[in-house]
Amino acid sequence: MNKSLKYLLIAFGILLFLYFINQGQQNKYIGTSETIFDLDADIINKIILKDSSGETITLFKTDSVWSILNNDSLVVKDRQIDQFFEKVIGGTYDMVMSKNPNKWVTFGVDTVSGKLLSVFQDDKLIASTIFSNKGQDYSHNFYRNIGVDIVYRTSENLYYMLNTRPTYWGSKPKETPPAVIDSKN
Repeated sequence: MNKSLKYLLIAFGILLFLYFINQGQQNKYIGTSETIFDLDADIINKIILKDSSGETITLFKTDSVWSILNNDSLVVKDRQIDQFFEKVIGGTYDMVMSKNPNKWVTFGVDTVSGKLLSVFQDDKLIASTIFSNKGQDYSHNFYRNIGVDIVYRTSENLYYMLNTRPTYWGSKPKETPPAVIDSKN
């Protein structure tokens, strides 16, 4: 074999080796999608939402009917509850953003700037999470579970579903017209 062919094969071997090292490094950055909450939605019977201004709303379930605490003039919209369970409770995250508690303010997941979601089963707290939409990316949000330092990025925007306005969750019941009495009989 001549020298130029040897050099070519050595160079090809080095490039192939560097390619596999590069691929191994890049595989660390492949995003995965994992669930935010590892909960059975059927066990949840109380939800408390608190925003950064201190406004709070409590939703509770009696049998299979959801209601708003201290608000008997509104009927909870089934669509809002269904979407909440599908997208928030069944939601996913795609990236770990930080494991540093000093960065909580940067991501807005501290107790002052974020929205707190607390989920209960029979008055027993089963999950408590702070969500934030801080930053320029409005198609994702950040969240942190209380008691855990890790900040995650959600796969989609969930922040708007953590609304504390009663009219977001409920609507006035439709009035039924009075029955007409037939006086001909």
